Amino acid sequence: MTTQTPPSVDQRTSLPKIKPGTRLKGTRAAEFSQQVVAAYATLSIRAICEETGRSYGAIYRILRRAEVTFRKRGYQHPVTPNEATESSS
Repeated sequence: MTTQTPPSVDQRTSLPKIKPGTRLKGTRAAEFSQQVVAAYATLSIRAICEETGRSYGAIYRILRRAEVTFRKRGYQHPVTPNEATESSS
């Protein structure tokens, strides 16, 4: 029995690289949208742009149409359990 190592934080997703100017239609567009929405859970919009070759606006529109809740701008510092307890007091 072999054990698989978990993916590292820096490991990229397997988003398809699309040639500039290529118009996605039908099932191909739907599949790409699902992949982008799933990737947004761990990657920024800019990182998705770099990986897919699509523009920031194109990725943003896909996420907007999917009614994704956007994260705040900038780096979000993780909340430690101590900070969460102190702020609720």
